[in-house]
Amino acid sequence: MKKKIFFLNMLAIALITSSCSNDLDEVPAPAAGSSGQAITFKPWANKPLRAAATKADDVTDFAVLATDTTTGAIDPVLIDGKVVIGSNAAGWTYSPLAFWPETAAVNFFAFSPTAAVGITNGATALVSQNDATAGQPNITYELPTVLTDQKDLLVARHSGTYAAEGANGVLLNFRHALSRVLFQAKSESSMGFIVSSIRLKNVKSKATLDLNAVPKDTDPFPYPTDNATIASDGYQTHWVPDGASTVELTANITDTVVAGDGAWHYVVGDVDALYVIPQENVASSLDSATLVNGLFTAPSDFYIEITYREDGAGAVNRTYAVPVPAVVGNAYASSIAFEMERQYTFQFELFGKKPIQFRGVTVSDYSTVEQEELLRLHWAGSNIYYDAALKHLTFADSDDKSKEQYQGVYFKWGSLTGISPEGPYTTGNTVIYPMGGEPVTAAPAWNAIPRVTSDPGTHPRDAKYLTETAHDTLNEVGDICKYLTQRGWAPKGKRWRMPTSAEFGDASYYGNVGAATWPAISSMNADGTTPITNGKRLLKLNTPYFPASGNRNTNTAILYATGTGGEYWSSSPSSAARGYILIFNSTMANPASSDDKPAGFPVRCVAE
Repeated sequence: MKKKIFFLNMLAIALITSSCSNDLDEVPAPAAGSSGQAITFKPWANKPLRAAATKADDVTDFAVLATDTTTGAIDPVLIDGKVVIGSNAAGWTYSPLAFWPETAAVNFFAFSPTAAVGITNGATALVSQNDATAGQPNITYELPTVLTDQKDLLVARHSGTYAAEGANGVLLNFRHALSRVLFQAKSESSMGFIVSSIRLKNVKSKATLDLNAVPKDTDPFPYPTDNATIASDGYQTHWVPDGASTVELTANITDTVVAGDGAWHYVVGDVDALYVIPQENVASSLDSATLVNGLFTAPSDFYIEITYREDGAGAVNRTYAVPVPAVVGNAYASSIAFEMERQYTFQFELFGKKPIQFRGVTVSDYSTVEQEELLRLHWAGSNIYYDAALKHLTFADSDDKSKEQYQGVYFKWGSLTGISPEGPYTTGNTVIYPMGGEPVTAAPAWNAIPRVTSDPGTHPRDAKYLTETAHDTLNEVGDICKYLTQRGWAPKGKRWRMPTSAEFGDASYYGNVGAATWPAISSMNADGTTPITNGKRLLKLNTPYFPASGNRNTNTAILYATGTGGEYWSSSPSSAARGYILIFNSTMANPASSDDKPAGFPVRCVAE
């Protein structure tokens, strides 16, 4: 079976430039069987895009192959490697335009960026083959070996239809194709040191990625995470190294000082990461760190080379070859398996009179929540409520404060069914919104409303459990914000989800709003649009206002604390029976509290 190949090499720059210079206004006539609707795009990347971390707004171009899955299609290739340029704010353009088939699904394969130092796409490799194998591309890629020349490589694989995405654009969710490496060091005493060089030795920098090995993005957000962690059995790199040749990857350093304070210090920086082709590496034949300046026979397997000196006049650089021990208890015997979309932080201890010591490696994904990352969140402009004109649940966009006082409808933890805040809950009589759609009054018994009951067994405050693990629309459970995004019922142009507990921030961020004693509100609208003038305002993170919307009791569904307090669900479970919440009243605010999962609380969505 033939396969399409994306060749990423410097010779393609001229071809890409030529492709981008085509008349972007060219509109061909729709083919027979076409819907007549042009295919448009709304790409998304929710992680840093290069060593010096940038965000999704910095995606300015991508190359895409789109294939029609219609049996016997006249031309299965709808878009044959065109470069798409623009932004989510201004729109995306390519030429000539392609049109959705009326009923069949379309497979999309894409990568970005299309032109950068060391990362240039081979646009000519995406030209149409006009046969059934046209939708099976590979990417052959050679990584620059010096950090300052590197930029992250993004890939996307998606399947969509005209009915689902024709009106709003293809939600291409790019994932990171490489591994990201950071370095930390500390001094063993009060002595300071200066690190002048770090190199990864004997790694492969050229490999091939079969985009069919990348999970298909049928669920637009978030991209499924299929890679095993370093602590579990197995691993998935997806890349196949090209040949046996190895190279040296160099992290550019200008004499980084490691203070003698016993603390861990980033050596290259906490942003400037070194990228690595995902690969498995054989445990080094070195038993311990070896001084390279003396008699030294370099091994042919993976190790890390570090050059440093004491922080003082006349100090001499010493270079050590540092082995990375094999990970114990895994289904492989490598020293480290670099996996797609994972971040590795290597730690070393520096000594004045004895060899450097390797102290371990921590493994995470790119989305580890740091305090500065919280500042990049976009909070929705209101709680989720029912819009009678649109006939479904929705909420206001980040910059729309006109609805910020809306009480909102209630949800059990992980439920996709909205529950009216109006009056007592009565089986067969209370208004509910099954799957966020039109209201019905045939409410089931309180305990029969679908919700998430599973438990991951671990309970960090930054867990996106409802978003990334428990989302299951067939069983009417998961992340209501993600679900509204998928249905096209959320504000356009963003990928919305429920916040994690960590993203509610710190209690010191909150201040009182309104009277010291908040009166209860006796009458509320079923659609959640009743203004609640008492609440709390987050003093940071673009100052969202949280109305004191109250709740429905865990066991009785009785309305409680409306106008006097607020409770908001996060995506993070705090135990098998409880979920993390933001809770507040007139005198306190606790963003790390928890409550029983069957309770009914409003939801405030976020976008990154």
